[in-house]
Amino acid sequence: LSLSLSLSLSLSSQVVEFFVESGQIDSARRVITSLLQIPLTLDRTRMDPVISLLNIRLLQIHTVDCKFFEGYQIFSRTRARLKSSVFAHHLLALLYGEEASRMMALCKHKTALKWVQKAIKYVNQDLPPQLTIEVFRQCCKICVASKLFSEAKALMMYSLRLSEEIYGVQHPCHAQTLLIYGFYLLNMSEIDRSVEIYRQCLDVFLNTLGDINLKTACARQALGLALFIQGYNNYNFPEALWQIEKSTQILEGLLNSKHVFIAASWRLKALLLEGLAANTDNEQVALVNLKQAKKLYWACVKMSRQIVGEMTVQTARYYEHVGKVYRVLGKPHKAQECLLRAEYIMNHVLEEGSHESIGVTVHIATLYAFDLNKKQAAEKMFLRCLRSLREMQGVGVEDFIEMCYRGLIRVAEGRPNVQNNYLEWYNDWKDEVQAANESLTRRDVMFNELSDLLVFVSKELRTRSH
Repeated sequence: LSLSLSLSLSLSSQVVEFFVESGQIDSARRVITSLLQIPLTLDRTRMDPVISLLNIRLLQIHTVDCKFFEGYQIFSRTRARLKSSVFAHHLLALLYGEEASRMMALCKHKTALKWVQKAIKYVNQDLPPQLTIEVFRQCCKICVASKLFSEAKALMMYSLRLSEEIYGVQHPCHAQTLLIYGFYLLNMSEIDRSVEIYRQCLDVFLNTLGDINLKTACARQALGLALFIQGYNNYNFPEALWQIEKSTQILEGLLNSKHVFIAASWRLKALLLEGLAANTDNEQVALVNLKQAKKLYWACVKMSRQIVGEMTVQTARYYEHVGKVYRVLGKPHKAQECLLRAEYIMNHVLEEGSHESIGVTVHIATLYAFDLNKKQAAEKMFLRCLRSLREMQGVGVEDFIEMCYRGLIRVAEGRPNVQNNYLEWYNDWKDEVQAANESLTRRDVMFNELSDLLVFVSKELRTRSH
């Protein structure tokens, strides 16, 4: 009976892996929940790896669903189990990678990087190559978000090579790796190449999983965003809008009517509508697009409050978007109300000094400087934000720094000496950024051996964390 139950659990675990790989999250959740309710008195040699992997998959699903507290409970329980087990110790790498992803979803970037370091520490030859690829994908995405591009590229290139070797180029797991590669390229400003990779990824998902699938919908979202960025200079958004609308249609058919993925699709569509509004000379058309964008953002706020609550990063981000649209619509006081709400929430739920929280403050300062004639308050805010931002790394940080310098130059109008001083700071900073970017492009580190890669990434992460 013990052997029979052990075999059944192992086979069921493989079914879960299939559901996760194929984007059938609800099916995976139901099977995992049922399996974890079975009382176990079996040999830990056989069962610890199976039960631990099931719990790790449930943690992954909770992160997708923004059920962060439930995810924390599973993480704590699974970590204790793995640390006391000699049979499943290698799975700590995968667990820590998932915990890093949970921290990133909560915008706790510093904490996420610490878990990335721990995950890398536990990657070794005992970890199946399929799970090594998965851990590296997670770590790569977090390194990109933290602007650790050399580390991200080293992990990405190794993962791509191993993924192609294990799965082949037409497997959904390889497509999942391509999805992260596209994200890396997008953040390296290799927009055309990113679009190309996202198209490859989408083609694989369509050929293997079909169109009505969660992973296919997410690939359409990613491609839509890349096309949006690619077309921004000439405001050529037709395919981007089509991909995002198609993604939304699929998600609304697959998921509960209230799900964070649907809100994310609405947000992307609203971004495109803002772009279309900026492109047209027809004020009436622009107004229609902006009002539609505002409506979508408010729908995102409402859905986010229902799913994850008011005092969450997700809800704060949507308040921030509404505030920025109100500013473009010429309603600065409503903009201020929404931005202050976003700032209040982020200051309460994020790590101290988070660049996302400071970013909202920069938008408030910009509103004060350009729209509400509160130049003295704006100047103090810009200077305070600059002091923090200059010490940070992360996607979007440079944009916020640029906004601060431009804001300072604006509020110093009528004070030529002060304005010239701010202009000099701005030019010096641009020279520093250019030099840093040139240095990054020269660092093209590749590894064929896993051990060499792990030594490099571990060393670089330790250096950056000090």
